[in-house]
Amino acid sequence: MSANDLQFKMHDVYEVIKLLKYSVQIESITAYDNYLLVGNRLGHIFLYTTSPRVQLVDCNKTFSKRPILQLTAISECQIVICLSDERVSVLDVSRDKVIHLKTPGLQKTKGASYFTVNVKTPDGLQSNPSNTVVRLCVAVKRQLQVYYWKGKDFLEHSENINLPDIPRTLVWCDQTVIIGCKNEYYLFDKIQDFVLLPSLRALSKLFDIKVTMEQVKPLFLTGKNQEPIITKISDTMFGVVKDSHLIVMSTMGKVAEQQFIKWVDTPSIILYDEPYLIASIGDKLYVQTIESVESSVSRQVISASSKTMNMFTCKSGLIYVSSTLDVCCLKAVPFSKQIKRLLEDKDFQLALKLANISDESIDDKEKNVSQIRTLYANDLFEKKKYQESMREFLKLNTDPYDVIRLFPNLLPQSDSDYGEEILEKEMEIKIVALIEYLTEVRFNLLKEPNVKNQSDILEINTNHQEQLLQIIDTTLLKCYLQTNDALIAPLLRLNHCHLLETETTLKKYKKYSELIILYQTKGLHSKALELLQKQSDDSDSNLKGPERTIQYLQNIGSNNIDIILQFSDWVLKKYPEEGLTIFTEDVAEVEHLPRPKVLDFLIRNHKNLIIPYMEHVIHVWNDTNAICHNALIHQYREKLQKYNSMSMQADEQTAQNTKTKLLEFLEQSKYYTPETVLVHFPLDGFFEERAIVLGKLGRHEQVLSMYVTVLDDVNRAIEYCDKVYKSKNENCDQIYVILLRLLIDPPDSWLAGLGDVSKPAPNLEKVIEILNKNAAQIATPDVLKVLPDEIPIHRISNFLVTALDKAISNRRLYQVNRGLLYAKLLKIQQQRIFYESQNITLTEFNICGVCKKRFGNQSAFVRCPNGEIVHYSCHNHKAD
Repeated sequence: MSANDLQFKMHDVYEVIKLLKYSVQIESITAYDNYLLVGNRLGHIFLYTTSPRVQLVDCNKTFSKRPILQLTAISECQIVICLSDERVSVLDVSRDKVIHLKTPGLQKTKGASYFTVNVKTPDGLQSNPSNTVVRLCVAVKRQLQVYYWKGKDFLEHSENINLPDIPRTLVWCDQTVIIGCKNEYYLFDKIQDFVLLPSLRALSKLFDIKVTMEQVKPLFLTGKNQEPIITKISDTMFGVVKDSHLIVMSTMGKVAEQQFIKWVDTPSIILYDEPYLIASIGDKLYVQTIESVESSVSRQVISASSKTMNMFTCKSGLIYVSSTLDVCCLKAVPFSKQIKRLLEDKDFQLALKLANISDESIDDKEKNVSQIRTLYANDLFEKKKYQESMREFLKLNTDPYDVIRLFPNLLPQSDSDYGEEILEKEMEIKIVALIEYLTEVRFNLLKEPNVKNQSDILEINTNHQEQLLQIIDTTLLKCYLQTNDALIAPLLRLNHCHLLETETTLKKYKKYSELIILYQTKGLHSKALELLQKQSDDSDSNLKGPERTIQYLQNIGSNNIDIILQFSDWVLKKYPEEGLTIFTEDVAEVEHLPRPKVLDFLIRNHKNLIIPYMEHVIHVWNDTNAICHNALIHQYREKLQKYNSMSMQADEQTAQNTKTKLLEFLEQSKYYTPETVLVHFPLDGFFEERAIVLGKLGRHEQVLSMYVTVLDDVNRAIEYCDKVYKSKNENCDQIYVILLRLLIDPPDSWLAGLGDVSKPAPNLEKVIEILNKNAAQIATPDVLKVLPDEIPIHRISNFLVTALDKAISNRRLYQVNRGLLYAKLLKIQQQRIFYESQNITLTEFNICGVCKKRFGNQSAFVRCPNGEIVHYSCHNHKAD
């Protein structure tokens, strides 16, 4: 923060009230409640009451013959700690008298030069003075002595701490003592913090525990002015003077963020009265705030008749000041008046501080703070500090619409020309600040849970949030148009924008890609696809071609199947190969489209794409739907029929490839319906295909007849027999018998109507070959019935020998199995006889081993292998 940012206007912070005038030099003052104590050079101590007017209550002129160098009142204990004649003493002021207490515990303080105190009362126990913990730190030559107050005396707290020099001043902040010596400041991180209540008598021994000391840490030199000056700002912060600066530090020894507070000259005394610092410089008192930093401009300058020697804060806003012979008090001007003046001067930061520490009710305080911060935020905006302004609005949780009102050109239905404003650097800075603000508000709104107890409250809250998000997102879109249009698309993918206004704005700037995203997120797929179709023909558009339409259709899912079919039509007509990916792309939305509906659409409008679509569905997606499998077979068949009717030389290879696909598919597919497929194959062709389908139906004789009589391919017939025999189906050994019968006596009745196909002659040589080669697989008795007499015995000797061996082997196997089964039967009968020979005597004295109950006359029971008798119903429990 620069000095130019802190040109404060002076105002009255304190009013000066003169209280006392002395003829003897004043050395020290202190105050508590409505009392003031003054110590002079002669060792006299005066006690005054300050309410309703200053009046002497008591005077102790015998306490000391040396000057009263230091006084500190402990109101909680009604005592005053005094330094005089190089010794620390305690005065009792509880009865409006200044009475010297005998404190043997402080005898070691002889040679003291300064002391500081630390007073703590645990939260919630302030009403009981006995709960107050008072600790005293005394500088005795080059040592620090630490004491605690107990009963009516100070007791030594720990061992003495050695120092590098004699302290001139001390300040105690929480657990840290700051030490000022002649040329240097030191920091002593004293002891582990603890507060022991006097009421806990059993723990009183803790006071005698010696604590571990940390090393005294040097901070820095005092500067040109060798006298150290220290002021306590809070329990964790303090300030030290170096030349004409006050350096604010933490008790950890680190310089605070607001490091240096500059004064017009080197102060002799500094006191902190939140939020003000008061420094005595010459014969004037200067009032500043910590925010003054490098600026030495004061909030108030108070002239005094002579140099100030002592200052003491009785309470917030009440400070007693003494010079050599005078005592006066500084009484803070009421905060309400100060705030009013500060607001007039647009000094909002200080006004906020005063509002926060005022003694108003919580509700009034929050109201005032909110009003001041709102004024401050608007003032920052007027001063073109846009980012700081937006941060304040964010902290205030201001209605976003009120913030957006500061940007008239971004309001709904504004006719302003954004293009001109893009060139303005200031407008860009404003817009960037607004973007940061709206983005943070949007994030907070989206993460807020709308959980309420009442449904009507929930609905109202939800509606309000939706309206806010609509305003925010619409405004953000307009901002992005002026700063970074690359951010528009990410915003629209999860947006709450006002549809009509956003649509109008995007069309105005020809942001068609972003408009597509808007339509898509709002579910307006038809409008998006119409725009894509229109833009696909525009050579200057980045949406030219079918790619964006294809991607769009691939991602809107099966719920929009009618729209997909409608807008895929023009793509499939112009770009059939690319367009088919609308239905075959490897994405979940495409894979889950209703395939029968897509198939029906292709059948009616794009027949040339049915086969590649169905091949993808079946071979890539592994579809097992019979409709799909049947449809692919029909398409192969129709395609082959078309090629056969055209008889074009150029299509022979294509036709052969199609036929190969059909045969392989008929053979491999398990999911088509053979009965349905078969009726569509013509009787005068597709014999191989018919044979495969008939085989699926188990019509083996028709299949073999087709191979033997129509295709004249006995080898294919033998392969079919081998395949059926290996399947191990019922009567599988009869398949060879059927083939042999067809070879011996080929049928002729079923060939009627097939044209010039003649009846084939018997093929006895093939019969003999099959008999000898497959003798073990053939049912011998059935074959012997059909063999003609003209086949010589020696030609089928191998078959007969094999058949005989097979019969003998089967008979022997039968005999062995029969013997084994008979032996097993005898064993079982023997076991039955053994168990039947045993008897069980069951009386009314027998008890079930599971439920421990007696057996009744009608009880069903079970005898276990170990001989135990249990109820039938208990048997299962016993088994468990």
